[in-house]
This record gives sequence, structure tokens and C-alpha cells, in this order.
Amino acid sequence: MSNYIPGFYGDLALAVAPPEGLSMRNDLYYYSGDASGTVRSTRLELDAEVTLVFDYLTFLYNPGVELFGGSLAFGATAVAGSVDIEASIAVGQQALRFEDDKLNIGDLTLAANIYWPRDKWNFLWATYVVAPVGSYDVDDLANTGLNYWTFETDFMATYFDPDKGRDYSIVVGYGYNTENDDTDYKSGDEFHVDFVLNQFLSEKFAIGINGFFYRQLSGDSGTGALLGDFKGEAAGVGPAMYYVANMGGRDVAFTAKWIAEFDTKNRLDGDHVFASFAMSF
Repeated sequence: MSNYIPGFYGDLALAVAPPEGLSMRNDLYYYSGDASGTVRSTRLELDAEVTLVFDYLTFLYNPGVELFGGSLAFGATAVAGSVDIEASIAVGQQALRFEDDKLNIGDLTLAANIYWPRDKWNFLWATYVVAPVGSYDVDDLANTGLNYWTFETDFMATYFDPDKGRDYSIVVGYGYNTENDDTDYKSGDEFHVDFVLNQFLSEKFAIGINGFFYRQLSGDSGTGALLGDFKGEAAGVGPAMYYVANMGGRDVAFTAKWIAEFDTKNRLDGDHVFASFAMSF
């Protein structure tokens, strides 16, 4: 696993700037996956099963300031939730069955974005820093924090045609991970492409398809990398539904989506499920 979460970049008009002022988004996230031959805390896991339930709360502020010909916005995402792991762990020639779970806060994400509108096209340059403030104990199998920094840069483009109800977005991102000092394990750099294809069936309701492709560009390293470079790959696709309601004079966007992973290598293989809402103040 890593700090990259497929489907987390949004649902509707990803590269369109939010209104001036404060916007809020909440994502209830569920993931269930399994894997073989993974490494956590320098131990080899066989037939690992992982379940995550997290709630992500994001605030984004648009101060109405122009930068490089675009509009600037910045924000933060806080997270809390639970991790449940069941795994067979081999140490030398002996194999043991372990179970662990934890409910606590996760790592904090800070963001700085620049948006450029161009008629029906919109572009976004986003920079993210994931700070390892989440709960982590090297002696625990389950942790809600990853105990390393991630620095990510993304470029997003959206084609939005309100007359035909078409909303198409693509994200291209690159992430750099630092070393987990407690395990001497450094995860390699990551590349991903995410896409969203939406069709509005009315002014308030849309259906869509979400998908992603992920590849680890550089190998894992450090004395804790018992399986060598262990480069990960994955892809996934799934459906989504969107509904925009007016509540208290404000539009609130509700989303439900599911992304099923396939063609995974050296990563957990499972399903990402989101139930989200977003609004501007």
C-alpha cells in the first residue's frame, strides 16, 4: 500500500476551480483487499487480508488570488478510521497466523492548487504533501499512519460541456516517498493515471465511470526491503452515481462509486468504495 488512493481526486469536474471562499468535502472510504508475499515492518506476510474504513474530511480555500495566470487555492485533508489485518507471517522457516486492528487518526495531507479555465477546458496543477502524523507503532501489524512523507505533483484536465452534460477528466500524477525510519524501508516513486467519464442525465443527476492505472517507477530499498525492489502495479475501473441537491440555499453534491482492482502486482488486490458529499460555503 501507499498514500496513493485510487478515486480520491474527486468525482465531478476535477480541474474546475471551486467558488471563492471555503469549500468542504467528506469521503467515507471502504477498502477490502488481499495479497501474497507483502512486506510490513520487515516481516514477510502470506495470504494477507486487509480491511480499511476511513473518513476523510477536506477543506479547500479559494482566496480569489491569481497566480501565473490562474486562480490559487489551498487546503488540507484530515483522516481517521480503522485498519484490520489478518496474515500468515513467515519468519525464517516458521509460519504464524496474526491478527491485528487499530482505530485512530491517519496522516495529514496539505494541498496547493492552481486552476486555469479555458472555455470548455479546465486545467489544474496540484501539489500534495502527506505528513506522517497518523498513529504508527513499529511493533503493531495494523497502523492508521504509514510513518513516511509523500510529496506528489499532479496535472489534471477537465472537459466540461454543460449543454450536452458531458464531464470528462484525467489526472496524471507522480509521487515521491521518503524512508520509514522505524523499519529502514523506503517505498519507491509512483506514477498514476486516473480518469473520470460522466454523463449528466438531468441537471441534478449523473452517472459515470472511474478508473486508474498505477505503476511504481523505482524499486523499494533499505535494509527492510526483504523482497528486493518489489515494484507494484495495478489498474481498476468501476461505476459511479452523482446527485446534486439544494440544501439551505446551497448545492450539495452526493457521490457513490466503486472501483474494482485488477491486474495487480506486488500490491493488495481489492475494491475501493466511496460515499461522499461536497459543498461550498
